[in-house]
Amino acid sequence: MNWLQKNGRGLLVCLALAVPSWIIGKRFPVIGGAVIAILLGMGIGMVWSDKGQAAAGIRFTSKMVLQFAVVLLGFGMNLGVVVKTGSQSLPIIVCTIGTALLLAWLLCRLLRIPGNTAILVGVGSSICGGSAIAATAPVIGADDDEVAQAISVIFFFNVLAA
Repeated sequence: MNWLQKNGRGLLVCLALAVPSWIIGKRFPVIGGAVIAILLGMGIGMVWSDKGQAAAGIRFTSKMVLQFAVVLLGFGMNLGVVVKTGSQSLPIIVCTIGTALLLAWLLCRLLRIPGNTAILVGVGSSICGGSAIAATAPVIGADDDEVAQAISVIFFFNVLAA
């Protein structure tokens, strides 16, 4: 019961943000629920500075639930198709990821962007957007602000591309 008391409010806040975002995303698939959630979260974050008792649940959701969701996405893939497609396109994948990471590093130096943010933007740009950022963040020890900045940048460019 202690865990639920600690995280319950933040989980409810995230659920209250996720459900309408998902519904609106289904109605407007070009934009998608993730972009709606990011925009709503940014709007709420601008007016709600003291998260108080909701902070622990929001932190849990942004780390554990998001990572678990990325793992579940992987279970929906056909391993044979992944191996066949991956082996045929491996040189292109390596070049694309390498180029994106190199550009992220160069822009990091040129624009004086913090290292973790640059890595997250580079990984998010070259691999899989928010999922790659969520998977990479704990590995490099990125804090919540760096993750939020990187996801915002990636989704902003996704909206522009759409």
